[in-house]
Amino acid sequence: MEGFDEFKNILVGVDESEGAQKAFQYAVKQASKTGAALLIASILEIEELNVYEALDPEYLSQKRSQLLLNLEKYKQYAENSGVKNIQLYSGEGDPAEEITKTILPATSADILIIGSRSMHGIKGYFGSHATYMVKNSPISITVIK
Repeated sequence: MEGFDEFKNILVGVDESEGAQKAFQYAVKQASKTGAALLIASILEIEELNVYEALDPEYLSQKRSQLLLNLEKYKQYAENSGVKNIQLYSGEGDPAEEITKTILPATSADILIIGSRSMHGIKGYFGSHATYMVKNSPISITVIK
């Protein structure tokens, strides 16, 4: 394709869902192959916690720590796969809104790679998070099934 430049900064949204794991694997492969920077984002979904969990500071602290630990594991995997430039991002709230409204503007990402379904929501349907990001992202998106 004439005039097309390789993506230089790949942002991937991760959680523990199958779709997100596939998206992560794809993003790592692309970053390793092209030399692009890999930006890995994970969001703590506060709205998915029950009221007791959400009001328990110790529980929230544990969830935040686990999220950061998981991000470090993703980083280690990407490094072991040959990715040289890796940046980690985390947030809290609705993943779609947090990524499109907070993380994307704070980065130089030129493509977003996401799974088609998140851990939450109605299984078997195109995820509402993915739909929101496709509609509202200012950059190109690849949705992995």
